[in-house]
Amino acid sequence: MSKELLIDASHPEETRIVIKSNNGIEEYEYENIHRKNLKGNIYLGKVSRIEPSLQAAFVDFGNERHGFLAFNDIQSDYYQIPQADKDRIKKEEEEARAKLLEENDKEIVEQTEQDENINLQDKNSSNGDQDEENTGNKTSDEDVNNNEENHVDNKPKNNRSFYRFKRYRIQEVIKPGQIVLIQIVKEERGKKGAALTTFISLAGKYIVLMPNTAKGGGISRKIYSSSDRKKMKEIINDLALPKTMGLIVRTAGANKTKNEIKDDLTNLLGTWEEIRINTLKSIAPSSIYEEEDLIARAIRDFYSKDIDSIIVDGDKAFEAAKKYAKKISSAHVKNVIKYKGKIPIFHHYNIEKYLNSIFEPRIELKSGGYIIISPT
Repeated sequence: MSKELLIDASHPEETRIVIKSNNGIEEYEYENIHRKNLKGNIYLGKVSRIEPSLQAAFVDFGNERHGFLAFNDIQSDYYQIPQADKDRIKKEEEEARAKLLEENDKEIVEQTEQDENINLQDKNSSNGDQDEENTGNKTSDEDVNNNEENHVDNKPKNNRSFYRFKRYRIQEVIKPGQIVLIQIVKEERGKKGAALTTFISLAGKYIVLMPNTAKGGGISRKIYSSSDRKKMKEIINDLALPKTMGLIVRTAGANKTKNEIKDDLTNLLGTWEEIRINTLKSIAPSSIYEEEDLIARAIRDFYSKDIDSIIVDGDKAFEAAKKYAKKISSAHVKNVIKYKGKIPIFHHYNIEKYLNSIFEPRIELKSGGYIIISPT
């Protein structure tokens, strides 16, 4: 199914993006210049207050409202404890990481053996009658499904907690005035400040790099194919990733070559080096790194082989889209097209009408019925 990524940046104060297919609108996002997205931004902050009852700290990172940093989201490097204790925690974390890598290798071997068994079962069942063939295929499918469940679920849901050893309380290891490098993981909502973490993650096109989390390599749960998962794990194990870092292959990374994954990793390592240098030169509280704008994020997160073209309304946005497409691959630049119509791009593609209907109280259903939503 052909899709188009449409970018409306004709208004100086607002940028909107839409993914349009034959079935209608699949994705819609917007960004206002006066209220930019802070999620993913990295700051050098200062601990302003410790709250023992919440086992959390509040951090001044330059915003009017201080951020919330839970104890689980604080790296052991920040613990103000005797060096011997810190070394012991580091050793346990390293052992946990080694165990994760060992499980990855074991999983590849088991998957290979299972694939061979499935092929053998299919071959044997084809020699029997129809009923035996159906039984054999049914068994194979169940084995595959069970294996995929193990692929996804029989892993620690949060590898941080996998090697988080609760032998201290936050008031014992973190002190007011302490400097921390933090990333926003959840925007401010209501009267609550932004949720923070010291476990940094940098998103690329195909992978997410965790530069200060020694967690090995993981794969997106949305990659279901066992052969793709096996291939990705082999690529991860061949990458020269520093022991202090981890990475996760994104859904877009499925079927990508080792060179494409490696190039993405190289770009992210360069970004992390810039962050490190900026941090050393900065005084808390200060901004260290800002997540890319909506145009770059849209191309990074949504652009795939399913999208035929990226159509952009706006001169600056068009240049920005070409620049980021070239960063991914120079072959993608030709798919970035400047919109030259006389009416706004969203009106031309009948998107504006669809977006306006979202806020209507009456929703028409394809079956002929309708739903009315109104406040009570």
